[in-house]
Amino acid sequence: MPPSKPTAERIPATEAARMLRSFRAGTLAELVVLDSRDAAHYAAGHIAEAEPLDHGGFPRLIRRLPKAAPLLIYCYHGNASQAWAEAFADFGFARPLSVDGGFEAFEAALEGHLPTVRPSAAGASDGLHAFLNEYGFDPDDLDNPRAHGLTPLMRAALSAQAGLVAELVQLGADLHIRNDDGNTALWLACVGGSEDAARILVEAGIDLDNRNLVGATCLMYCASAGKPAMLARLLAWGADPLLTNQDDARAVDLAATRECLHLLRPTARRLSEEMPS
Repeated sequence: MPPSKPTAERIPATEAARMLRSFRAGTLAELVVLDSRDAAHYAAGHIAEAEPLDHGGFPRLIRRLPKAAPLLIYCYHGNASQAWAEAFADFGFARPLSVDGGFEAFEAALEGHLPTVRPSAAGASDGLHAFLNEYGFDPDDLDNPRAHGLTPLMRAALSAQAGLVAELVQLGADLHIRNDDGNTALWLACVGGSEDAARILVEAGIDLDNRNLVGATCLMYCASAGKPAMLARLLAWGADPLLTNQDDARAVDLAATRECLHLLRPTARRLSEEMPS
């Protein structure tokens, strides 16, 4: 019989911490730790052994890393890391492991304790409670995702309920969680067509240029989906039109309508001219 295909696994942060301690003590011969959060969060703090993991560096990693070594992959809360683990499994890595709870839980487990405070719906409006109940969300953990890795913040953004987006942000919902496709709530606001929801997220500090699992940004999505109004807002807020996806395409290359193309061409040309040679 042919050998079975490797599969991705989810492990608790406590198990990830145990493995890393064993590696540090020399009782585990091989271990690779990968941080799939954005560059700013990685720079602000990461597990000491962790290498950054992003779409630009993924091809080099799959060529360089030992395929037999366990891979500990963490993100913000354990959603995007599962997708990354599955991608490594597809390339034949023997044991890609997604750390449940993400960086915060992993770091806390290494220090011997786990975080206990999660944003909750305590004191929330009746409308938010009804919304959480409708979609089966946990009112005691507003960052706990459901189907397709969508959190309450993402679902509210997708359904263009800007008032609920504002309330969830106020209650402390994590802006940086990514769903199963590597998208944040801002992408869902763009899909839902809510400029108000998108503005609330941007003003709260969400990453305008988050790249999903195929390297696409919200700007690229709006260009390819023919959403000029949202595209114009993203450009005004500072979204980078020069970023490329995994196929080396920029937003201007993906523009589906003449209006989107006209919005992107001058900005992309100006920024290209301003870049140092």
